[in-house]
Parts: sequence; C-alpha cells; structure tokens
Amino acid sequence: MGRTSIIQLKKNMKCSICSCGMSKKLPYCDNAHRDYNKHNNTNYKSIKVYLLDDEKIKISCSNWNEDE
Repeated sequence: MGRTSIIQLKKNMKCSICSCGMSKKLPYCDNAHRDYNKHNNTNYKSIKVYLLDDEKIKISCSNWNEDE
C-alpha cells in the first residue's frame, strides 16, 4: 500500500523526494537508488520539488514501506 508523509517545505529550496523506497531518510532521497540501479539495471531517480512559497504537502509512494 505504501506510506504517506506530510512535510513542510520552504520557499525557493530544492527538495529531493525518494521514489525507490530504499532511502534511510524517507520521504527524502539519500541516493540509495544509485548503487541499486548500477547492480540491477534499473533507473530509479529522485523527484525534485521546488516551491515558490512556503508550503506543507502530503506525499505518498507505493514503494515506501509502512513499517519504516
């Protein structure tokens, strides 16, 4: 099913969101996908978010385990 997170993002700051589910810092990307991609011939990438104003957003991903 996946996990849902609500995060506060600041204006004009770049945020990298995990799409692979391997990050130790979910929902943020820690680039764990790079090694996995290299050894498994996959192409996971983070989702880059740039906000124009301070905002709280709700995000979810089916690759994020609910247990974490």
